[in-house]
Amino acid sequence: MAVIGGFAMCNIPKLIFALIGGAVGWLVEEFQPAFPLVIVAIVFILYDAFTAYQLDKRVHVKYPDETKRHEAKFTSFAFGKVIRHTIPKRLTLIFLAYLLEHWVFIHVAIPLSYVATGVICFEQLWSILENESSCRSEEDGHFYKVLQKIMVDKTERHFDVNLHDFKKKPVKRIRKENNYEDFEKGK
Repeated sequence: MAVIGGFAMCNIPKLIFALIGGAVGWLVEEFQPAFPLVIVAIVFILYDAFTAYQLDKRVHVKYPDETKRHEAKFTSFAFGKVIRHTIPKRLTLIFLAYLLEHWVFIHVAIPLSYVATGVICFEQLWSILENESSCRSEEDGHFYKVLQKIMVDKTERHFDVNLHDFKKKPVKRIRKENNYEDFEKGK
C-alpha cells in the first residue's frame, strides 16, 4: 500500500466523501429555514405547468384542425424545461435572498427570502390565472370573462394563428329617427 504524506491511498476516497458529506450537511443546516419557502414555490410552479397542460387540451378541443397533436405546445419537453430551468432559477433566487437576508443585511429586519418567494408565487399565480382564463367560451362563467378583460389570452401561443381572425367583429348600433340600425366598422 502506497503512503503519500502520511495518508494511505485507500483513505483518499473516504476523505473526499467526508468532505462532500460535510459540505452537504452544512448546506442543509444553513438553508433549512428556507426549505418551506422552496416547497411553496415548487408547488406554485408545478401547478402552473399543470394549468398550461389543461389549456393545451382545451385549445386542442376547441380548435382541432389548427392544433395537431404533433404541434402541441405543452409536451414532455416543455415539462422537462420547467423542471430543468424554471425551478432551479427560482430556487436560486430564494436561496440568494436568504443569504442576503442572513449574511449581508443582518441588521435590517426585511425578510428578503419571504419577499422573493412572494414575488415568485405572484408571478406563477398570474400565469395560472392566465392559463385558466384562456380559451374559454361564454358558457364557462362570468369569472373567466372578467379575467379575460385584464389578462393575456394564451390561446394564440398554442398555434401560429392570430385569435382576432376567429373573433366576431363588434356591431355598433346607431340611432336613426327612433329606429336602431346595425352598422359594422369598415363597411
